[in-house]
Amino acid sequence: MVRGLVKRYPLFARRRDRALALFGWTGRLAYKTALDGIELEAFPGEAVGIVGENGSGKSTLLRVVAGISPADAGEIRVKAPVAAILELGLGFHPDFTGRENAVLYGALLGVPEWIMAERLDEVLAFADLGEYVDQPLRTYSSGMAARLAFAVAIHVDPAVLVVDEVLAVGDGAFQKKCIDAMIRFKQEGRTVLFCSHALYAVTTFCQRALWLHEGRVRRQGSVHEVVGAYETYLLQREKRQLAADGRVGAGARADGGSGHFRQVRVLDARGHEAAFLVAGEGCKIELAVESAKPETVFHAAVTIESQDGRCIFAASTARDGVAPLCDRTSYVVHLQIPSLPIAAGSFLLSAYLLDENALHIYDQVVAPAPLEVKSDLWTPSLLQLPHRWDVGVRS
Repeated sequence: MVRGLVKRYPLFARRRDRALALFGWTGRLAYKTALDGIELEAFPGEAVGIVGENGSGKSTLLRVVAGISPADAGEIRVKAPVAAILELGLGFHPDFTGRENAVLYGALLGVPEWIMAERLDEVLAFADLGEYVDQPLRTYSSGMAARLAFAVAIHVDPAVLVVDEVLAVGDGAFQKKCIDAMIRFKQEGRTVLFCSHALYAVTTFCQRALWLHEGRVRRQGSVHEVVGAYETYLLQREKRQLAADGRVGAGARADGGSGHFRQVRVLDARGHEAAFLVAGEGCKIELAVESAKPETVFHAAVTIESQDGRCIFAASTARDGVAPLCDRTSYVVHLQIPSLPIAAGSFLLSAYLLDENALHIYDQVVAPAPLEVKSDLWTPSLLQLPHRWDVGVRS
């Protein structure tokens, strides 16, 4: 529970000011308020997403909750132990080996050395450091350091798990393993505070969300309401920043080693590959998927966005209750849209290959050519909706 949390950082104009602050002489210093009056409550078995732009105070809030940074005002009550995966290398010694750092990090989280010794094999197996397990941390990549930190954090039986954007540095297989672990934690009745710029992950994994803006709570509540409001804000900001030539779509493969799209096609109402669609007619989106292993489970998703980033349509097999793809190495998936009520315009079509929880993205493809919808008559409308005029005679 967090009530009225305030966190300020002093601003040093001169080196002399920094030296005087060490002796408590801070009366003339200016301060930057990073958090101002934050209210937050999270319950056992619940995941709360923290969203906001860079510099909004997300990481500062997580550091205070984890006990790494003290608050300047307010009340904070957190059930111990709290495991935090924040800055890379936080709690590690660069000259210690991975094995030694695992024991050190466990001790910092309040776990006795003998307990960590019993769990060490499980920790190192999860981290999957290979021959680097007995090498100094300074020889690790950022992804290896993240794997070690997460492995220790989930093996100390924390009541609260605090996860920052640091997970984004890991490879696809590591991210999938972390997501599965966080889902298990939530199911076991533990609390997860999850900070990420990947809004699809926040909305799927979390029940509630907190939107921070310039150190204050902009909105808090249902994850769909909060993320929806945040996306609207980002869209309006993006509109103001768009260049004259608009947005250019580009694909972004996340983890093509497990599965990927071989082809994405748009077919018209007659089943022919279409250079453009006629307003009001239906279409079929064809996804050709290849899997490295037949036992890997996939869900598919499709979005259609306007050129300014507004999502016009989104659908996924997971959300629609369709059985996932499994037991093969090759699939052809069709999404049938009987009637596309778009009047006219140029749109971006994206396809996503997701895991069984619809959280981890194995592959993402943005169609290289925009989806064009044409009408015989010019129209200012985005949508073509069924309608009728009734003209009466006034008596």
